Amino acid sequence: MKKNLVCVFIVLNLFIFTANKPANADSNPQGLWYGTFEVTDGLFVGYSNLFSMNFNDFGPPFGLLASMQIPDFGLFGDFLPFNTFEDIVTIYDPYYGSAEITGKLEGNSLNGESPFGFYAWVEVEGMGLQYFEGTWQAEKYIPLNESPGNAPGPSCDDLPPLYCLGDAEYCSELVQFAPDTGDGYINQTYEEFRYIRRDLMMLIKYATAKTACKTAGWDYGNNGPLGLIDMSEADGSTPKDSYGNYRHPSGSHEQGRDIDTAYYQLYSTDNLARTVGLNYDFHLIEPPYNLDRYRTALYISYLAEHPLLRVVGVDGQIGLILDGEEGTLNELVEEEWINENLRASIPLAYEVEDTGRGWFRHHHHHLHVSMNQVYDIVSSVEITPDSLNRYSRGNNVTVHIEFIESIDVYQIEPNNIVSIALILNGHTMLYAEPENITVSDYNQNGINDLTVKFDRQEVLESIGEGNVEISIMGMAGIIVNDDLYGVLFQESDEIRVIGPPAKARRHNKPATPFVRPGGRQFLPE
Repeated sequence: MKKNLVCVFIVLNLFIFTANKPANADSNPQGLWYGTFEVTDGLFVGYSNLFSMNFNDFGPPFGLLASMQIPDFGLFGDFLPFNTFEDIVTIYDPYYGSAEITGKLEGNSLNGESPFGFYAWVEVEGMGLQYFEGTWQAEKYIPLNESPGNAPGPSCDDLPPLYCLGDAEYCSELVQFAPDTGDGYINQTYEEFRYIRRDLMMLIKYATAKTACKTAGWDYGNNGPLGLIDMSEADGSTPKDSYGNYRHPSGSHEQGRDIDTAYYQLYSTDNLARTVGLNYDFHLIEPPYNLDRYRTALYISYLAEHPLLRVVGVDGQIGLILDGEEGTLNELVEEEWINENLRASIPLAYEVEDTGRGWFRHHHHHLHVSMNQVYDIVSSVEITPDSLNRYSRGNNVTVHIEFIESIDVYQIEPNNIVSIALILNGHTMLYAEPENITVSDYNQNGINDLTVKFDRQEVLESIGEGNVEISIMGMAGIIVNDDLYGVLFQESDEIRVIGPPAKARRHNKPATPFVRPGGRQFLPE
């Protein structure tokens, strides 16, 4: 339905109406129920949404009343009378007969399919009184005993790679998300909307697989894969519907840098994209009963292990659950599921009220993941020595970075060289200490470059043998026309390693000292 529908359900004055339970009623539906309805006749055929009913016997003089949350019909906790007879529950408008909801009570289920259902006469703005008819089903709300179990969970040594090895062009290349299903995820969007940056695709595969592995032993939830929805179109444009209208706001889902995914859920049989609580006007109106908050929080924290993550956007009601001093993310820090430094770096965005930032609506059934742009501003990179012998000695591996002609190293503000790191394999990022970053002219070509030193032993512990590719990622504050821009870059080089490797370790300190840019950064034309 639309938000401007005005329901003709009558909100009863509890002091003048009394409902009495029939003497021969065989069932008692008292308690809180959550359900879905679908319009099968009248305006907006096929439309469906969630609702809730809380049945109570208030005794004389009030009687049996159901608190109804059907936002699409204008009911926000309003009370209507009900009765039960031979397991048939009827909620009705006692004065005008303009609305009725009937269903059969079957244990903890209420069945509102034919011959039961609902009808209502609704005043539609600009269209007059319209008839709506439909079906519904509901389940009694029984809170689950959610528990994240004991940290840190399984070791999960066979996860997909977190980091992309290669230069900015390769890792930012627009590719089709493949395969359609994998460890911890299932692609449920249209095939033409499955184009995404290579590094973001790798991050999603990593985070969903890690969530599935770490939580496999938890004794609640459906343990299903996470639904993936819109990315970009093949040409990098924002997905459009069959009428040519954009499915997302201008500037989002371009060049594969954004993806929408479902939330993990409690009462659904899978984790496909669907609204996880009562909603109205495309946002949740109360805390979502169907949100698996622990799995969702872990998933977001695993996304945040990548320093290029720009933002994770969620609905305001979900943000309140996850964030804050007593939120789920901090709870998982206390339970030692999430590293404290990683928690501090999570770029979570949400709006409890509409402040115009774009997060208030349309995130009731999915969260939004976005990555920062990486720029091809490095003209050359050289790692020395270009051959490492495990049986020889040495203190450092040195990286020389030369930028494109339009960027002089002295344009780089030394105090704003946020970080430079080596990507040594798909799971290891080694950060340089700030004092090991200096300006030089290594190749004596008259162009200043950055010289960065890394501990030789730490590098060798994380790479194999033979010809090995190593990527260099960094973020620097570059001064252009007296303005400071935070610019991310990535380049790659190859060295030769002699001698059998030790067991490769995974060395990563998320967001330490790497600081997120906090927004899309760009170079002026």
